[in-house]
Amino acid sequence: MSATAASAATLEDVLRERHRRCLPALGRLKLLARNGRGTGRDVRAATAEVLGELDAAEAVLLDALSGSVRREALAHFLGCRVNRLRIVAEHAAATADAGDLPVLRRLLYQFHALAEAMWKVQLGLQIRDPRSVVGGT
Repeated sequence: MSATAASAATLEDVLRERHRRCLPALGRLKLLARNGRGTGRDVRAATAEVLGELDAAEAVLLDALSGSVRREALAHFLGCRVNRLRIVAEHAAATADAGDLPVLRRLLYQFHALAEAMWKVQLGLQIRDPRSVVGGT
């Protein structure tokens, strides 16, 4: 396997591992949406776990794109999407504290859908030649 192929495989492996790590938290959020027995603390803990893994994956991607003209555009795009996720997460936690189950369900399903969409973007990003992305090293 060439160094380029190894770098691409390593990047993909790291991103897939980050995604795998957030799956239990996404599952907990789905359970909370179904049974409505969660508190704001439960919602905050699970959403923070997901956001932490997304942030870590974003850092890996942006590092791999250092020196690329695509880096700034991707950083802006991902930043806007993560900000939207953070807003939904905080609204969901406040709604759980207020005990409004129908709204909580809607917000948790929205958070789940947005988080999965972020993972699809991050996992689907094609870095064809990591050497050209990192300035020819």
